[in-house]
Amino acid sequence: MKVTLFALVFMSVVSIGCAPANAEPPTRQERIDASPQWNGKSFQNPVPTPDPSMGEMVSMAWEFFFNKPKGGSIDPPFEAEPVDWATWPSDLPVQFAWLGHTTYLLQVEGKWILTDPMFSQKAGAFGPFSPQRFSTLPLTIDQLPPIDLVLITHDHFDHLDETSIKKLISKTDRFIVPLAVGRYLEDWGVPLEQITELAWWEAARFEGLTLTSAPAQHFSGRSLFNRDQTLWTSYAIKGEQTSLYLSGDTGFHPGLVEIGERLGPFDVTFFEMGAYGEYRGWKEIHCTPEEAVQAHQMVRGKLLVPSHWGTFDLAMFAWHEPIERFVAAADQAGIAYLTPKFGERINPGHVGGKERWWRPFMEPKP
Repeated sequence: MKVTLFALVFMSVVSIGCAPANAEPPTRQERIDASPQWNGKSFQNPVPTPDPSMGEMVSMAWEFFFNKPKGGSIDPPFEAEPVDWATWPSDLPVQFAWLGHTTYLLQVEGKWILTDPMFSQKAGAFGPFSPQRFSTLPLTIDQLPPIDLVLITHDHFDHLDETSIKKLISKTDRFIVPLAVGRYLEDWGVPLEQITELAWWEAARFEGLTLTSAPAQHFSGRSLFNRDQTLWTSYAIKGEQTSLYLSGDTGFHPGLVEIGERLGPFDVTFFEMGAYGEYRGWKEIHCTPEEAVQAHQMVRGKLLVPSHWGTFDLAMFAWHEPIERFVAAADQAGIAYLTPKFGERINPGHVGGKERWWRPFMEPKP
């Protein structure tokens, strides 16, 4: 089901309102200018985040590229379980498979949703310096089912992958993206009528599902010269029988309580927790594993699935540190959680467990 540009604008009733019948829909720039998150030059976080000094940025880059601790990645890579979606039951409210990083194949009340599709072997456009995938892919884009919705949380290379988007155009009904991110998709050949751009608290509807953009504490930019020119977001996905929350990349912020009050509770939350760091301006925009557990509770989640770990080496710690810290924090908090294998089909409450499947890979090589 395709939507017209007018229908797109009409759905975003929270901040735009209902335009007169004969009025032209607002342009992308008019929507940006009207956004409460836009200060006239760039988009802003719910809580202002400090910018690192030039010296801190140089130090960070040096540590990241030339002085990482051992154990940042794994060789040989994790072997993913193949995804045979054609055998999935068709009558479940929700089931999903983690494809790596923040890419999930979700089936929600019969609709196929793909989140932050990242199928490339490298996350970035920095040649040999781009982080290399160290988990195998459970399936290729050609092996995916016809996709109803692709959700993009922000424009960073490990979440908005040009190669993956181009391959998905012919088999995707609609792309839902944060405000201003649509310009990238247009440049890559996605027809305008397939793109829905949302500002925070705006909602799009698709055949019984409501997808609401909600605040996140992060930033955007695909170069040194376009920082925060597009919005970043989290998503609530609500159907008649189930409710999910996708955090996107986010730091810990008090607005999580409001998300829970306005859009929760959630049957399942998917929280990123694997790119944290201690540098100023970094620690404010990514959750630690412990913060992810607390954030899940703040949005009133019932079951937590961690993501953004075990796929790319994006921070200053051994690859297994995030998941080990996560299970310790989740067990201490007494929350329900799952740690799925790559490609494993999960039917929350029935299929999928808390197996520590990664631990054999932690053993040092002889």
